[in-house]
Amino acid sequence: MAGKRRGIGILIVIMVLIVAGVPGCLEQQEEAGGEGAAIAMKVGAMPDEATLPYYVAEREGIFAAHGLNVTVVPFMSALERDSAFIAGETDAGENDPVGVLVLRNAGYDIKIVSRELEETPEKMRFAILSSPQSDIRSVADLEGKQLAISSNTVIEWITDTLLGDVQAIKIEEKKVPIRMQLLLEGKYEAATLAEPLASYAIYKGAHLISSDSMFNETIGYTVIVFRGEFIDEHPESVAKFLAAYDEAVDRINAHPEQYRERVVEIAKVPEEIASTYQMATYMKAAPYPQESFDQVLSWMERKGLVTEAISYDDVMYNRG
Repeated sequence: MAGKRRGIGILIVIMVLIVAGVPGCLEQQEEAGGEGAAIAMKVGAMPDEATLPYYVAEREGIFAAHGLNVTVVPFMSALERDSAFIAGETDAGENDPVGVLVLRNAGYDIKIVSRELEETPEKMRFAILSSPQSDIRSVADLEGKQLAISSNTVIEWITDTLLGDVQAIKIEEKKVPIRMQLLLEGKYEAATLAEPLASYAIYKGAHLISSDSMFNETIGYTVIVFRGEFIDEHPESVAKFLAAYDEAVDRINAHPEQYRERVVEIAKVPEEIASTYQMATYMKAAPYPQESFDQVLSWMERKGLVTEAISYDDVMYNRG
């Protein structure tokens, strides 16, 4: 019942936002409609190092060289990002598998066109940490202990995966800076954080309990998504976007330190760890794996977050 109410609520929001976004959509179509004109595209980006290739491709003229007129639109919250996407104010951008399936369950035509950044053995993306004052040192120690998360999000998916069979007492705290601050103050015994705040919390004395980089399989994916309508209207745009993305990835990986300042700016890396923060190795565009999709979908179905029939083929963009 809760899942159905959530779905209805999202649908209402979608209807309102679509109406509000119609003028912007018309303006964009007109901008892109001239003969020989570059395809106009707005790409949503969270304050996440995963979006660095978007900014590099935009600011270094790579998108333009591939026949795209791309504007990267920054957002400070997933709610703002998804609202703009639903309204047609953005055409593509970063998301995560949980967020995609929530929107898809609500009836919105969102397509995953590629995996994005994932953890590596050298670099985590998400981590469970205990407070500096806590004696928690292992996942087993979390049994029956408080653990601050953001429920029904990718943070909870990561948390449940890292916990395995261990039953922690989940505490809701959606505001990430507050979650981190209360962890450091010892008000929360443990918390799940994403980078770069996970590294910052460790710098400030928090204990690393478990991270996605400790697993033999990738669990911390983000993905690149497009509106289905945009794909239908500009099918060639996706291939051009991904080609430009790959070129930006090559530039970053060839000279990562040249892009450190940009990562610090984009991901809001705290000044204290800016010079030592681990730079990611970026991956070229590739399909989001079905195995990961099936795991996330099964978890969401068990929680009642997905109530509609959704298949991998429904959500994945067919690259032909």
